[in-house]
Amino acid sequence: MRPAYLEVNLQAIFDNVRHIKAVLGQQVGIIAVVKSNAYGHGAVEVSKVVLQAGADMLAVALLEEALQLREAGISAPILVLGPVPRDAVEVAAQNAIIVTLNSAAEAEAFSKIGLQLGTKVTVHLKIDTGMCRHGVRVEEVEQLCRVLRGLDGLQLAGAFTHFASALTDPRFTLEQLARFKQAVRTAENVLGCRIPLVHAANSPALVRYPEAWLDAVRPGILIYGLPRNPRGSYMPTMTQALTLKAKVALVKHVQPGDRIGYDGTFVVRRPTTIALLPLGYADGYPRALSNRGEVLLRGRRVPVVGRVAMDWTTVDVTDLGDVQVGEEAILMGRQGEEFISVAEVAERSGTIVQEVVSRLSPRLPRVYIPHL
Repeated sequence: MRPAYLEVNLQAIFDNVRHIKAVLGQQVGIIAVVKSNAYGHGAVEVSKVVLQAGADMLAVALLEEALQLREAGISAPILVLGPVPRDAVEVAAQNAIIVTLNSAAEAEAFSKIGLQLGTKVTVHLKIDTGMCRHGVRVEEVEQLCRVLRGLDGLQLAGAFTHFASALTDPRFTLEQLARFKQAVRTAENVLGCRIPLVHAANSPALVRYPEAWLDAVRPGILIYGLPRNPRGSYMPTMTQALTLKAKVALVKHVQPGDRIGYDGTFVVRRPTTIALLPLGYADGYPRALSNRGEVLLRGRRVPVVGRVAMDWTTVDVTDLGDVQVGEEAILMGRQGEEFISVAEVAERSGTIVQEVVSRLSPRLPRVYIPHL
């Protein structure tokens, strides 16, 4: 196996979902978000575990992601959160995949496909309450639902919205929630029935706004135990599930005046021992950590020196003594008493945890610690 890999603790993911379920109680469902390869952790393996832990449904961004799960034998309900091209809706229906409905025009087109197949296309209505991406605008919900009443090829199984600033703007979040609830009431009045599954809360809203739990919540980053910043925690018992590991590939002694890596951005000031780690930005380790990141070796922090390259990262191990080829380094995760969180890596890189984990490359082998 390649001497750089991502270790994923499935027990941590299982426990994280169980904790969410305990907080929510039995009346609120969990729609586990496993888009972008389950935020880099591995969609198939994670999906199986979250369902065992009590998740009721899965949600992805793309139809292709849903089909991957179906091909792996996962039969649970799957919702595609993003728009599905009309020429792909037939495939979605044939695989019992729920698609998002964004407009009256889509409703008519999807219903026609359902009738041609002799079935109903199952949809969740997306309501745009202020994020201004896909979804029907609040003021258009009534007219759309009047259209829905005359369509026999659709099954409306749910309705949802997405919060733009649940972590940073309580006022706007509560405004979105109020708009959504009113839009749902309007839809149900026009349709003459209750919409079976109404959901709005993402991870931060799940924690901060119990009034937004509704019928189900959609935790994403929370499942993987990743707070947004190094000093934050969505829930105190959440555990980071991933560890990024690499084995030292080369140890070299360099002298004052030597320049390390592309563009020579690190100038050696003392006799220095460097260790070369066999992974880089092509694996998803951020190039922004050049000359500012840290790595764990022998349970201690050592600095990244020089540019993070496509395939290699160099660290200064002078103060560790006689470091050997094959020793294990931790780029994200725990070693001894030290811990480098994904949130710390994101902050040092000037980005968010979601970007860090979703960019972890498929060329990094995933090694799974099974849950008990």
